[in-house]
Amino acid sequence: MYSFPELFLSVMLTAYVTICLVVAIMRWGHKCQPYTAHIDYYYPGWKSVVFCFLSNVTLIPAIFMPGEADALLQLRMILILSSPCLCAILIFSYFGQVLKVSWWRKPIYALTISYGLMSALALIWTLMPGTQLQGPFLRWFFYIGGTLALVYLIVFIQALRMIVRALRRFSEENYSNPDDFPKQYAENVLIIAILHLIMSWSTTFNGAVWALSIGLLILCVLTVIFLLGILSPHRAVEVDQLEAGAVSSDACPAEPAPAVEEPQEQEDELLTRERKEELIQRIRYQVEEKEAFLDSHLTLAGLSRNCGINRTYISMVLTEYMGGFFSYVNRCRLAHAENYRIAHPEADVDEVALSSGFNNRQSYYNARKRLDK
Repeated sequence: MYSFPELFLSVMLTAYVTICLVVAIMRWGHKCQPYTAHIDYYYPGWKSVVFCFLSNVTLIPAIFMPGEADALLQLRMILILSSPCLCAILIFSYFGQVLKVSWWRKPIYALTISYGLMSALALIWTLMPGTQLQGPFLRWFFYIGGTLALVYLIVFIQALRMIVRALRRFSEENYSNPDDFPKQYAENVLIIAILHLIMSWSTTFNGAVWALSIGLLILCVLTVIFLLGILSPHRAVEVDQLEAGAVSSDACPAEPAPAVEEPQEQEDELLTRERKEELIQRIRYQVEEKEAFLDSHLTLAGLSRNCGINRTYISMVLTEYMGGFFSYVNRCRLAHAENYRIAHPEADVDEVALSSGFNNRQSYYNARKRLDK
C-alpha cells in the first residue's frame, strides 16, 4: 500500500504524461485552416514537438510504482536529461527554420540519439525484475547520465543564445521590418524553457517525493501554457500572399554569417552640431534620395555601412533627430505608400505595401498603427 505522498506523485505524473500526450496529438492532428497548405512555414518544427512530448511516455513506470526505488531513480534521471535536451530540440527545430540557419539539424540528431538510448535503457532496466539501478550499475549509469546532462545544459544555453541574438537582431532599433520574426512567441518560449529547466532540476536534485510532485504540478502548468501558445501560427505573412507568390515563404531573411567589420570613419567622441547636420544629410541621401527604405531587409548595420558612419553615431543621430531607425525608415515607407496609392488607385493593399518596402500587408498595418498617431 502506497503512502499519500506517493499516491499524489502518481496523480501528478499521470497528469503530466497525459498533458504531454495531448500536446503531441494536438500538434500532429490540429493545424488551423488555411495554414495546412504551408505547414513548414506556419508551424516550423512541428514534428519535433510530436517527438519530444511523446517521449515522455518513458515516465509511465513511476505512475504505477511510485514507491519503488528503481522507478523513482528512473524518473529523476529522465527529468534531468529531458528538460535541457528536449527544450533545446524544440528551440533549434522551430527557430532554426524561422531564421534559416543551416547548422541546427546536427545538434538535434545528436541530442535525439543520445537521449533516446539513455531513456530506453533506463526504461528497460526499470521494468526488469530486481533492483538494477542500484550498486555499481547505479554509479556508472548516473556518471554517464550526469555527463550527458552537462552537455545538454551547454547545448540548451546555446539554444537560448539563438533566441536572444534573434530578438536583438529583430528589435526595432536595428531592423526596419521585424514583424515576420515571432518576437512575442520567442520571449514566451525563452521564459518557459528557463522555468522548465529550473523546476525539473531543482525538484529532481532534491529527490523527495513531495518535491517531485510539486515540480510535476508546475511542469503541467508550463506545458498547458506552451500548448495554448502553439495552437495558432506566429508568422506575419498571410496565406494568400504565399500562394500568390507575392512573398516568399523565406520572408524572414537568413541569419548572416559572422563577418569582419569593414573599417568605418572614426568620429570624435563628442559630435558638434555642424557634424550632426552633416551626418543627417548623408543619412537622408541614402535613405530618401537613393530610396534605401524600399529595401524590406534594411538594417541599422547596413545603413551604417552604406553611409560610412560609425554605427553608434548613426544610431545616436537617428534617435535624437528622427525618432529612431525604425520610426524614420517606416515613415519614409508610409509616405511612399500614400503617394503610390494616389498614383495607382487600382492597387490593392498588398501591392502598396510591397512596393513601399514593407515585408507584407501586416507590416504595413503595424507601422501605420504605430506611427500615424
